[in-house]
Amino acid sequence: MAEKFKNTSPSGKWLMPAVLLLVAVCALIGGSLWLRWRENSAIAKRQRIRQVRVEVLNGTAKEGVAQQVTDRLRQAGFDVVTIANAENDSFPETVVVDRADNGAANAALVAEVLQCRNVIPQLEPTSLLEVTVIIGQDYLKDKKKGFLGLAF
Repeated sequence: MAEKFKNTSPSGKWLMPAVLLLVAVCALIGGSLWLRWRENSAIAKRQRIRQVRVEVLNGTAKEGVAQQVTDRLRQAGFDVVTIANAENDSFPETVVVDRADNGAANAALVAEVLQCRNVIPQLEPTSLLEVTVIIGQDYLKDKKKGFLGLAF
């Protein structure tokens, strides 16, 4: 009686390999789509970075700090148009100031490169800049190096 329900058709032995092949093909297509999305996202981010005009102000007494930050931002692709000293040289913390009305997205890109948590809006619709960076004393402190040499 048990033999009555046993699948003896030749197509039954190909069912499992066909399902596995289908899963593998779906995984390859999904992986390819994800990689393409990630690549397009990175390209769009680089294009946006190129359009951000930045002003760098040294808010410390140490000379050359603004040039170091400028070099870092330019290496990341930003258009640094002004380098100068801030109105005073005693800013305790580095601040990234959003000058454009875009929900601080441009300032967030700059802050990400500088690893700065202080992003504030100070909109100036007539300004030709999107972001101002005021370098503070915290930038001069040595960052601790952790696992794999990553700063934290």
